[in-house]
Amino acid sequence: MELHPNFIRENLDQIGRKEGLALLREWIDNSSNPILRQAALKNFSLIEQGKNFKFFEQLFLSDEDLNMRIIAGEILKEKYSNNKKLIILLEYTLKKVDNVELKLFAVKTLNSISNMRARIILIDFLKDIVKKEFKDKTNKFQKEISTLNHKSTIPESFLEVCINLILNECYTNECGYHVTLRKGKIISLNCESSQINSISEIIQLISLNNLEHLYLQRNNLRKIDGFYFLKNLRTLDLSYNKIEKSENLEFLIKIEELNLSNNKIQKIEGIESLKNLRKLFINNNFIGEIENLSGLGNLEVLNLSHNQISEIKNLDNLVKLNRLNLSFNQIEKIKSLQTLKNLMWLYLNDNRISQIEGLLPFENLKGLYLSHNLIERIESLDNLINLKKLELSNNKIRKFEGLQNLLELQELYLDNNNLTKLENLDNLHNLIMLHLGRNNISEFRKEDIENLHNLNFIFLNENPLDPQGFKDYHKRLKFP
Repeated sequence: MELHPNFIRENLDQIGRKEGLALLREWIDNSSNPILRQAALKNFSLIEQGKNFKFFEQLFLSDEDLNMRIIAGEILKEKYSNNKKLIILLEYTLKKVDNVELKLFAVKTLNSISNMRARIILIDFLKDIVKKEFKDKTNKFQKEISTLNHKSTIPESFLEVCINLILNECYTNECGYHVTLRKGKIISLNCESSQINSISEIIQLISLNNLEHLYLQRNNLRKIDGFYFLKNLRTLDLSYNKIEKSENLEFLIKIEELNLSNNKIQKIEGIESLKNLRKLFINNNFIGEIENLSGLGNLEVLNLSHNQISEIKNLDNLVKLNRLNLSFNQIEKIKSLQTLKNLMWLYLNDNRISQIEGLLPFENLKGLYLSHNLIERIESLDNLINLKKLELSNNKIRKFEGLQNLLELQELYLDNNNLTKLENLDNLHNLIMLHLGRNNISEFRKEDIENLHNLNFIFLNENPLDPQGFKDYHKRLKFP
């Protein structure tokens, strides 16, 4: 096997056709190099003169290399389409060969052959697989399948269903994936925790033209690639992988939800062109700067928590944003949020913020999370007239103040601060839950909360209550 397969074909005049075929056959039969074997097979097909059906058939049915089997099948399709034995081979493949790639090849090849026998085989196979999937005999789709006529070409939509049902059986029974079908077509594929190292390992993903939701969380992916054909994808979950760069996503023109959380991404990039994106999760990564988001005008949810961000910036164009999570970062100042007037939920807990500011435009805000910061004073909340939940736990607050305009407030968390006295709460008529544990409150009287008619829970545990306060606390209110 000294001569390279390409050299043999290029110098066939000197070597001779018979000797050339023999040499190429030797490469195919004995080489351990898959690339050279494939090259030898392709060159063999170019040289041979349509007299080796049995040789290609044997490779197609039994070679250990799936790529060699597919190449042999393509050669049979191209050079032996008029051979009656090909239809017999394809029928055998559909019924007896336990390989999804070869079954799909058989389906597509039978459909390409203008032969009544080929159509009969394909229609019968389609009816069987639909019957297996749809148990309900009154199912509309099953009735439509029964009307197929072997005298006419099979509609593309039915052929697509056949391919999807073959893949559904493979994904469910062999791969352990979770599949959702709509009218016989796969619209959702969940491959969570499947030890996938590359997108290419998902068998015939390219055939899922109707796929809308793809879940690949908790695998071993290091790179984003191979999605260019998923034009209808709306949800993509790549969380809990080992991805270092957000790239090759520009083809997902309909994507609405993208989850890249819990990876190793250091920079926001490759996302700006996704104009239809509504939800973006890049939390639990190594991002140091907010950038390259200006094109996401339809974004409603952005999660950048658990990163290394020190400054809020470059969010001006996200005017539809209603939920922003920047918790567990290194932010020191609340700023550059003034254009986000539709914001309803703002998470800034577990940062380094020392002052409440920059919140004047947020009349629609319902939840504000500022726990675990360095805040000493409650202020600049006057415009938050629709706020229902305020978390300020684990700060350095000494006094109840700045709450008088929060008439819709239902939950207030001020535990683990430096509060010493209950006061300035009379306006909070809608308050249901009040957390004040682990402060320095010594005096508590039922009169302190007599105007809070909706209050169901107050938590004063681990405060130095005086005897009367302790008595009133236990007698009047619910506590843990």
